[in-house]
Amino acid sequence: MARRIPGLKALSCFEQIARHSSVSRAAEELYLTQSAVSRQLQGLESWLGCKLFMRKKQRLILTSQGEDYLQAIRPALDQLETATLKLLSGGSDGGVLTIAAPPTFGSRRLIPFLPDFRARHPDIVINFISRIGMPDFDREQIDIAVVFGNGDWNGLEARRLEGEDMVPICSPGLIANMDHPPQPDDLRQFSLLHIATRPHGWRDWLTAAHLTGIDGENGPKFEHFTMAMQAAIAGLGVALLPTFAIGDEMANGKIIAPFGPPRASPLHYFATCPQSRVRTPKIRAFMKWLAEREQTQGRKTSFKTE
Repeated sequence: MARRIPGLKALSCFEQIARHSSVSRAAEELYLTQSAVSRQLQGLESWLGCKLFMRKKQRLILTSQGEDYLQAIRPALDQLETATLKLLSGGSDGGVLTIAAPPTFGSRRLIPFLPDFRARHPDIVINFISRIGMPDFDREQIDIAVVFGNGDWNGLEARRLEGEDMVPICSPGLIANMDHPPQPDDLRQFSLLHIATRPHGWRDWLTAAHLTGIDGENGPKFEHFTMAMQAAIAGLGVALLPTFAIGDEMANGKIIAPFGPPRASPLHYFATCPQSRVRTPKIRAFMKWLAEREQTQGRKTSFKTE
């Protein structure tokens, strides 16, 4: 007896529209025309006898029926993809592994080490994307996300990675006219540059340094480490950045760290994935590799502030 299921092409279009909330973005992802994707959606809605999306301010938003249907079919689509990739790879437990990570952490603390992972698991293809904060694993089709926080997220497996050693940095020109070697207490003379993802960074650092009377809450705010770095290089003030993010700029003399040693942040980076997927071979392989790398390398503690 024939199965009562719609065509795979229509389901793929539906999933991509849901992922991007846009027919045009889905068309780009699928290498189809917008009209072709729209026809697939219309045909699927006609076949199912219900509306899967509603339009809201130029975006397509899932209806309650559309959301329920997406959550029900996505595991089946994932299974189809996994089975197909396994067959194409000769039966190995490979496939495509999509990893999301904050841009600076990803580029400086993960990507340089990926050749080692690829050498150990040549059957796993890595897609690496930039994300700040916790993603929607299902909607964005992400397998593993590196997130900064306390490690307590419901429904997620969280493997602790490294922490952040934060240090104040500035351009050499900012302190060029000082009549004495800079001291931590001199920070009160300068504008403190803040990072949006670390709203309490300066407050925590000042507390750890036992400094009082300095406002660690106010000052210019920047979205990313890189933006705060460029602001410091331009002489706008003193930025508080993790040591792993400033090695090259310190080496070429664009910035200096004259106000004291790095101090540990109370939070850490974690590699996270949904608990329901932690036993997936490709995810298990990457998590195991991360654990081994943490054990053998650990956090680099040497850092010169001069």
